[in-house]
Amino acid sequence: MAEVAFIKSYISQLDTRPIKLPADYVIDPERVNRVPYLLPRLQPPHPEMPKKTRKAQAPGSSKSIAISLKSARNPVLQFKLPNNPLSTTSVEDLKDAVRERVVDGQGNKVALEKIKILYKRKPVTGKTIAEVLADEPELLAGGKEVEFGVMVMGGATVVADEEKGQTGESNAAPSAAVGLSGESVVETEAFWDDLEGYLEQRVKDVGEAKKLRDLFKGAWAGSR
Repeated sequence: MAEVAFIKSYISQLDTRPIKLPADYVIDPERVNRVPYLLPRLQPPHPEMPKKTRKAQAPGSSKSIAISLKSARNPVLQFKLPNNPLSTTSVEDLKDAVRERVVDGQGNKVALEKIKILYKRKPVTGKTIAEVLADEPELLAGGKEVEFGVMVMGGATVVADEEKGQTGESNAAPSAAVGLSGESVVETEAFWDDLEGYLEQRVKDVGEAKKLRDLFKGAWAGSR
């Protein structure tokens, strides 16, 4: 009975307290646990095994090709470079090969920017031979020969064999090709095609290049 009496007394004391906290109620800061509760640290996940990836190779990266460089006019020049790696041989390498074989009117080396390399009568785009021949898988397979055109702005003269010395190449020293010269060259369509290709590279507009070609050709024909 004593327990029942105690419970009744305790409940009666609770009845005197408000059921809801007032709006201005402030909890005693001393009763607040200031230590933040930290969640247990999760176990780190197992790292994924690195995937084995095959290194992508550029088209024709392990292939070689023979390159024939030909200029039909000023200077008349033709030579061959055998065994050129497609992925590492650059257009600059071809320009260097031409530069070693020609001189300007003063007998000096021709500036690289004056040497243009053409493929199918158009200035080449791309840094390597593999990039230039990207749309020709039969050539990228290697073991074949491809011909590039050469244009030297301002003209040049082929260096004589005794002046060139040793070039380190296993093939015969290049020599000038026999062909048309002078006005006979200008009368050919190949000359005007080469001119149009150069103009297209400079003005970056196919229509404008064709218009200039017709203008120059008409002026030349009218002066004869």
